[in-house]
Amino acid sequence: MHYSILIFTIFVRTFTDICFKKAVNNLNNPNLITNIKTLLKNPFWWLGLLFGGANFVSWYITLQHFPLSFAYPFLSITYICIILSGKFLFKEHLDRYKLAGISFITLGAIGLFLG
Repeated sequence: MHYSILIFTIFVRTFTDICFKKAVNNLNNPNLITNIKTLLKNPFWWLGLLFGGANFVSWYITLQHFPLSFAYPFLSITYICIILSGKFLFKEHLDRYKLAGISFITLGAIGLFLG
């Protein structure tokens, strides 16, 4: 099977969330309209939308090559990428519970891959 499309989908989903987080990271105005106007001027918002479109296409292709019962659980690796991105890009806290979750997800993905 073509695992490269599955790996690509994981990266695209991760980059989508990173871009949206970067776009909304400094929004602190209680006015929704003001925040929307600010987002529309933010290049990371548009990049997130672009990656979101790429995510749709890559998921479509992934499902053509893999059973849903394999592809969807394997995409849980995206959670690992997002947690680590939060830690290193946004200085978010990485505690033992998140590390335990990363460990379980990794074991599950390995089990899917070997099974």
